[in-house]
Amino acid sequence: MVKHRCRNLLLFLVLLLLLSGTLYAASSLQFSREEYQFLEEHQTVQLGIDPKFVPFEYLDDKGIHSGIAADLLSLISERTGLSFEYDPTLNWTETTRKAEEGSIDVLSAVGYTKERSAYLTYLPAYIHFQRAIIIQKSNTSVTSFSDLEGRQVAVQRGSSHEGFLTSYPSITPRFYDTVEEALLAVNRGEEVAFVGNEATSAYLSRSLGLTELTIIPISEDAEQTLHIAVQRSKPILASILRKGFDSVSEAELAQILNRWISYETKIDYWPIIRVAIIFAIIILVVFALSSFWIIRLRKAIREKEEAQFRAEEADREKSRFLARISHEIRTPLNGVRGMSFLLEKTELSANQHRYVQSISTATQTMQQIINDILEYSRLQENRITFETVPFHLDDVLENCVSIEQYMIQQKGLDFRIDEEAGVPKRFIGDPTRLSQILINLLNNAVKFTENGSITLSITSRQREDSSCMLSLEVTDTGIGMSKEQLDTIFTPFVQANETIHRKYGGSGLGLSIVKELIEKMNGKLEVSSEPNVGTSFTVSLPMLLDTNSGMEAHTSVDFSSLRVLLVIQDRMLYDRLGMIFTEYHSYYEGVTSFNLAEKALEGTQNYDLVILEYDTSMMIPGSFRKIFNAQNPTRPKLLAYTHEQIAKEKELQLPCDLVLMLPLITSVLFNGLLQLFGANTPSLQSAEDTVQRRPNASPTVLVVEDNPTNQMIAKELLEQIGATVYLASDGKEGYERFLRYEDVIDCILMDLHMDVMNGYESSKLIREKNKDVPILVTSADLISSVLKQCEEIGVTEVIGKPYDPEALQQKVLDLSTAYATTKKLPDASIDFKRGMLQLGGNEKAYATLLDAFITETTSLVEDLKKAWDNQDWKEVAELAHRAKGSCGAIGATGAQKLCALLQHEHPTADHALFMKTLDELERVLAQARSYLAL
Repeated sequence: MVKHRCRNLLLFLVLLLLLSGTLYAASSLQFSREEYQFLEEHQTVQLGIDPKFVPFEYLDDKGIHSGIAADLLSLISERTGLSFEYDPTLNWTETTRKAEEGSIDVLSAVGYTKERSAYLTYLPAYIHFQRAIIIQKSNTSVTSFSDLEGRQVAVQRGSSHEGFLTSYPSITPRFYDTVEEALLAVNRGEEVAFVGNEATSAYLSRSLGLTELTIIPISEDAEQTLHIAVQRSKPILASILRKGFDSVSEAELAQILNRWISYETKIDYWPIIRVAIIFAIIILVVFALSSFWIIRLRKAIREKEEAQFRAEEADREKSRFLARISHEIRTPLNGVRGMSFLLEKTELSANQHRYVQSISTATQTMQQIINDILEYSRLQENRITFETVPFHLDDVLENCVSIEQYMIQQKGLDFRIDEEAGVPKRFIGDPTRLSQILINLLNNAVKFTENGSITLSITSRQREDSSCMLSLEVTDTGIGMSKEQLDTIFTPFVQANETIHRKYGGSGLGLSIVKELIEKMNGKLEVSSEPNVGTSFTVSLPMLLDTNSGMEAHTSVDFSSLRVLLVIQDRMLYDRLGMIFTEYHSYYEGVTSFNLAEKALEGTQNYDLVILEYDTSMMIPGSFRKIFNAQNPTRPKLLAYTHEQIAKEKELQLPCDLVLMLPLITSVLFNGLLQLFGANTPSLQSAEDTVQRRPNASPTVLVVEDNPTNQMIAKELLEQIGATVYLASDGKEGYERFLRYEDVIDCILMDLHMDVMNGYESSKLIREKNKDVPILVTSADLISSVLKQCEEIGVTEVIGKPYDPEALQQKVLDLSTAYATTKKLPDASIDFKRGMLQLGGNEKAYATLLDAFITETTSLVEDLKKAWDNQDWKEVAELAHRAKGSCGAIGATGAQKLCALLQHEHPTADHALFMKTLDELERVLAQARSYLAL
């Protein structure tokens, strides 16, 4: 059987040689610099051999390494220059042990085992052989490998066969140092069987004259291989040997094998020819069948591609139709919404007001549906792009909460933000898409929750130096969903059932859009729900961290000296506040009742701030109110957190310094602290010390911002540098106030995302009216498209939110001063030609009018100053009205306009406008006197 296998192997090699048509000729090898250095330093390597592994390798009578492996190493030595040394006194067991210890560099004929691969690098196999069972011919109890179960068998110690038997715990191995010893034990009947190499066992059996032994190949085991193996710690040596091994041609290897494996009979070619004929027939049949199925498959693929093309074209056509029709609807819808807004500002009856509100609500709902359709259309056409810009998580949360806050209050729901300690705040990504995901999920929760609560939980995991996995979970106590409904919630234009569609409305696209966006951001969306219990959506998004800490808004502000008393009953809110003040390094204590708060305030601690969780239904003790009602300049500031909008300050029952809406958002609290303490915080450097003021710098700034808290913050910061501030809550109001105060405005602070009219449109209108006035845009979206659009409109500069307070102050001063120095004043305050024409061109009558104007207005200016100092606004309005008429009569249109502003704005008039009006009146008087003196 051995001869038969070897004969087949040799025939295979000969055929392979004939097919190749060329002989591999060894040539000089190309070594790397490291390999040449190794050869110079290590020309001799330690070789480990099996002295009795014939015919693969063994020691002959003279103690010389012989066999197939020896001949192969001889060729490698000639071509690499390496010399091999070996210890002839070692048996195979000792050799493998030393190889494991690392004292032997190379093993020349070793089988592969997983254990050895831990410390050896294997070269490609050069011999393939079969593992076999050797038994006595008279032993009929063993016919296959499975018959050895429950028995003891002989095996060579340290061989690959030992490792093979470890996979069969029911077979007990008995170890022998050499194959000869094991074969002799089987021949004597001391062992039932020997498991080893088929070729070696056959060779030694013949050499020892053991004619009573027979060989059974182990079919359960794959064909075995022999390799040259190198210490894994010596990769350069392995590389050199690999190049030497690769240089040995297949013909040379066949010649070595032929030298050691001899045959007693001639080769019988008929079995090979028979196999070849059968193989050719099989190939022809397979080819015919393949051709048949390939033709059918190509036809099916062509039909499928055509059907897919038609379907995709239909989808594209549908998306284009949706986009076109949506845009067509938006145009008149914007008009309806705008007109309803204007109508709402007029005097209406109760019924009319209700009708207008219904129109506004319906248009907003319709616009949201259209927006969803357009967004879904863009997603389907892969026209969605994702920005990669720095942003602050709190800005995203504040934006989402402000949008959903109204409906949450209308339904009386409890809304909380549960933020895990240590969650990163600064990321690099697309804040707009993140806001879109959160707004859709929050809107969904609000829509389907009639009572109870909504919680937004924020955690992070898999935190690394530059990235983390951000987890956002929106949980509600709404109507919930069944398992069947969960299966369809992400299907476009599909809602849970018709009842829900009729009751709650909507397009059925919100969650589909959310899922598409999350998947495109390489995130994951999970949902769990139970009918009549609630629903939970969990978003997991991989986020890049913004490690540029210099962008934090509070880096220039130090609140470490603040001492804070928390009067909070909600444990979660208390923990959040505690976490924030710990980050600020502020001292804080917490109590849960007004009595405990009074005792704490009467103690030795001098608190700078008291934070109160306020509810309109709570009863506040008079003694607690007395602490804050007292006209004590050293009393602590009082900040109230409320669950509902407080319309009037008197509803608070307390003189609060600041009222903030829940849920708690870190950046809003920071802005609130800045408003309350500003430069007065003990360790906060005054803006006067850090901002470089210009001589006589008192700019007038128009702040266009829809967020009340941000309005207050901007006003506070700008007033610290002596600025006069006008406020507008949307772009339309901002443009109208600019038209009214254009002559006195030195700078405009513009938000972008506002209702009624956004910052883009407002800035564009302002720029059309005035090419030079500085427009400073504040935006949390510093994306390329925003910057490009601002540049196209003519915005002066764009700064990111949250902005550094000092940087904002300095920027406003720089822009305002530069604009004030270039602002052109009118050449003449009086248009004498216009004034004279109003009198029919009668120059004498005009001179008489100017003389009367000088007498009257000189006295009027003094009266106006006294009325302003006495804050007699009624008198100020009356005098401004008189001056307006007089100025108009003589052609002083500039002074006439300023007097009109002062007349109508007197309850909130600022000193800058008053001084501007006085200066203009003085100029008019001076020009009138000069005219009469001619």
